[in-house]
Amino acid sequence: MKKILLIGLLVLMLVVPVASAFDVSIENESKNPISTMQDFTHTVFSEYGTLTTCPPCVIASAQLYSIYNSGDFEFYYVTLVYDRGNVNVRGRLVELGVVAVPDVFFDGGFLRIKGSQASEIPYRNAITQSGEREVADLDIAVDVAWLGGGKLDIEITVVNNENEDFNGHIRTYVVEKESRWNDNSGKPYHYAALDIPIDKNLAVVKNMARPKGETYTFSKTWRGGMLGFGNITQENTMVIVSVFDKDTGYVVETAAAEPAVKTSNYRSIELMFHRVLERFRILGRIFSLL
Repeated sequence: MKKILLIGLLVLMLVVPVASAFDVSIENESKNPISTMQDFTHTVFSEYGTLTTCPPCVIASAQLYSIYNSGDFEFYYVTLVYDRGNVNVRGRLVELGVVAVPDVFFDGGFLRIKGSQASEIPYRNAITQSGEREVADLDIAVDVAWLGGGKLDIEITVVNNENEDFNGHIRTYVVEKESRWNDNSGKPYHYAALDIPIDKNLAVVKNMARPKGETYTFSKTWRGGMLGFGNITQENTMVIVSVFDKDTGYVVETAAAEPAVKTSNYRSIELMFHRVLERFRILGRIFSLL
């Protein structure tokens, strides 16, 4: 496995100049600038593949961070650093088919922009086009508790507002707002993924918050210390969650949350409330059948 990963890394390093040699390689791209004032059907999600040794990635990093900070869009992005990320991060890059960087995927590959860009416009247009897509009506609630010592308690609830069942895939990214890793210019990356702790299929019954065969909430205690990230800080950490369509692989909805310190009493009351609410929903369906 180590030999395979090393070979993959060497291949990526060798093809970086190829990515910078072609200024623009955009799939499904509109040639005209698009207004940012239109309503989105969902929050757009972007996955940005990069290497710390990649010179053109410096520009891509700055452009994506600038767009995010502008507040012009309902938009989150993660930076997937191949030569620093763990096996889950590298696995996602392989799954996306990244062979040269920078490589930016919008909504799971609905749009893809390869190579360095002269301005933010191609990225901005891709975000707008992605945000206008017709998608299933889902809601995602993310709750992250800060347990200290690099440990997070992550809970995710997915609600299907459609009149038919939804089948998809859910991924959760633990990121640092300002990364511990620097790009080729020596500046830190932003929203770099440390891990993808939840990566699984999802089936949500129509008009219910209960995934088939599981509880209504996905729970995960992420132990960053075991992965070498025990020194993360509460204010610099974020958890981003995206649900992808099973057939297309495109993003349906995205949400994010920053960790908060919560007492055990609060957690117990919150869990009790969700259980009681779910029982009332079940009783309501039973009575509707009588």
